Amino acid sequence: MTILAFVCYAYSEDDAWDETFPVYVNITKKYMNVGAEGGHLPDVFYTMQLDRYGSRYVSLDKENEGDPGRIVWALYTEKNGMLDSAIEDENGKLYKSVGGGTGGRIPPPLKEKLKLRDSENVVVAPLSAFDEIAVDLKSLKGDGCPLCDRVKITFVLELYGDRKSFIRRLQSYEPLFQQAREAGFSVINFALICDEISCGDLSLFLEMFQSVGLEPPPPPKKTKLLHLPSTNGNVLRLLEQKNNIDKVLKDIEKLGTTKNFQ
Repeated sequence: MTILAFVCYAYSEDDAWDETFPVYVNITKKYMNVGAEGGHLPDVFYTMQLDRYGSRYVSLDKENEGDPGRIVWALYTEKNGMLDSAIEDENGKLYKSVGGGTGGRIPPPLKEKLKLRDSENVVVAPLSAFDEIAVDLKSLKGDGCPLCDRVKITFVLELYGDRKSFIRRLQSYEPLFQQAREAGFSVINFALICDEISCGDLSLFLEMFQSVGLEPPPPPKKTKLLHLPSTNGNVLRLLEQKNNIDKVLKDIEKLGTTKNFQ
């Protein structure tokens, strides 16, 4: 498997870019994590679950990748019968706990932690992996990651299955893209972990952005190696396939500018 970023990184035109670390959200079949400064925050393991709130990416507590895991629960506000937002304490930490019973399916008594606040419209629900990642992204502010880029973020995705299923999966990540914007990242890029042939498919790249209402970033001014974290400690590098990338960049030059979200 190799990783190729489709034009994918909107580089700064000034020297300040070289002094900052790019921020990534790595999404695999089993886990997600936030990466920056050559490392990453703890993996957020997840499973797809259908419950009263719809089909959701639910966080799992796992000792290792082979562990089936147990559901993690959290406190949410509820609005019109749907989950509104995950509740955080004064330190920006989620009220969360692993469920009891087989697979952690029994909700823990988290409401007891809200003795001094109004618990009306507050429910205990399986924790969304997106909400857990959103908290990690917000933790990069201030002293959490002083050299991190505060504007651009790259979502690193595994390309597997057929094209239609991949695009549907990408669209299911839209709530996470919105949370990234709310955390201050106004420029969103994509990178793919895939084979060389599929990574070179410019039409797929364009469809990815269009399917989630984003515009592709402008082409980079220079070729640069980027380090992506992985759970096994290996470092993945941007492929230097000059002939292929040059062709892609020439096509991309015809596209518009990156869309900034306020």
